[in-house]
Parts: sequence; structure tokens; C-alpha cells
Amino acid sequence: MLAWFGAGWLWGSYWTAAPGQGAIADDGDFDVPVNIHLQERWALNLDFHPGRLGNAEFANHTAPWKDGTADTGPITLQWRLLANDGQQVASGTALFHRVDSWSTATVSCKQPLPPLSPGRYRLAGQLSAPPPAAAGMDMAVAIRALNGKAWSSWQLDLAWWMGLLNRVFVLPLSIVLLLALVGHALWQRRQRGRPH
Repeated sequence: MLAWFGAGWLWGSYWTAAPGQGAIADDGDFDVPVNIHLQERWALNLDFHPGRLGNAEFANHTAPWKDGTADTGPITLQWRLLANDGQQVASGTALFHRVDSWSTATVSCKQPLPPLSPGRYRLAGQLSAPPPAAAGMDMAVAIRALNGKAWSSWQLDLAWWMGLLNRVFVLPLSIVLLLALVGHALWQRRQRGRPH
């Protein structure tokens, strides 16, 4: 069971990992290696992290973005996707108008990318005009699946089902069996310690 659990975790980690992610330099430049494993629908993500801000300060600065009440104007990201030989495969200008997802340490905006064939690439470009509220934050770019709940690849579907099976059945059953083995070992030890 532990072998199955480990295999499921490795499978999910490999197939669901972002094909590419990296920091944006202070001058707005970025150059990130990308490895597309699957013929999937991908999106270009712009991520904001706390950086020099504390978590509470980061939450305060990004709260208007999450609520959609701030009129910061679009954030412009010029990007190019290059093959290993340096040939340009795709390019564009992404205008981020709103926040699409957030957690304690990350706020993300995303734009769909054109279809990409599996292979190795480089994502390079320039971020311009970040909102003033982003001062002190770390910014990064990442390529992730466009819709984490509607994949077109069987590898990602299998990773999702294996993860669900592991959380709902394999992990709880493994814990129960481990506790039963420990209890049995303690009982056996106690039995051996009794005088005959």
C-alpha cells in the first residue's frame, strides 16, 4: 500500500508540475526554461508573492485585487516562446486585467496560450507597468494547465484519480493497519512479559 501511495505521489508530481516557472528580475525581464510533457491547454500565469512584505501586509495589498474593486489598469507582459535552437515558436502581449486565483502566499493572473506541442522551450520577455501596490513583492511567471479540472490528457486524469484514491482510501487504511500492527506488537510484548 505504501508502494502504491508513493507511486501515485510520484506520478502526480511529475505530470501536474508546472512545465516552467521562474522569477521576474527587478528590471522586468524573465527567461525561463519550459518542458511541455503533454498536448494540453496551457496558460501563462503572472504570480505575485509576498517578497519583502509580511503575509498580513501582502494580504492587505492584494485584497482589492481579489475583490475586483481596484482599478489598476492592465498589466502588460510581452512574451516569446523559443525552441532550443532559438527559433521563435509563439509570441504575444498578455494584458492581465484581473486576479484569477490566490492563496496565502500567491496571487495569480492568467492568460491562455496557443496550442503547444510537447518539447523543450524557453519563455522570455518583459513585464511592464506593474501596479504600484506590487512594490516590495516578488513577481514570477509560470506555465500551468489552463483548467485544473478539465484536462484532455489521460495522464492528468489518472493523476487526479490516484490522488483521490490515496487520500480517501489508501492513506487512512495504511494508518489503521499501522496502528493495528503497533497494537499487536505491544500486546505480544505484554503477553511475553507475563509470568507462566
